[in-house]
Amino acid sequence: MAKARTLSEISTRGKAALCIGIFSIIIPGMLLAGFALPEHTPPASTCVAIAIIGSSVAGVIAYPRQWLRSSIAGAITGGGSLLGLLLYVIIRTALIESDTFYNFEFAIAGLVGALPGAFLFRWVRAGKAP
Repeated sequence: MAKARTLSEISTRGKAALCIGIFSIIIPGMLLAGFALPEHTPPASTCVAIAIIGSSVAGVIAYPRQWLRSSIAGAITGGGSLLGLLLYVIIRTALIESDTFYNFEFAIAGLVGALPGAFLFRWVRAGKAP
């Protein structure tokens, strides 16, 4: 089992990829979940495309030698995380009549949705460069 790395042990390129991936998932997720004015919300297909493409680019930045594998894993991570975030907001607002959300709720929903892509990144790290 691989040892977990702290944030100080991650390279600058890895931190940049992490920031790009987070912002490309969180911002479209919040827009789709209704945290913006309806007239300022882009179509759902645009938000999904931003999340998938942004996470795919973040994956390539993180692991450029295995660019195909990392772009696939990044795209699955972004799409899954966006879907997890959106489904959580929809289900929670249907069950609980409150519009108040805590930050950790979004983090947990996004992480659970990103799990399939995170497992694929293990495949990317184990692979050899083409």
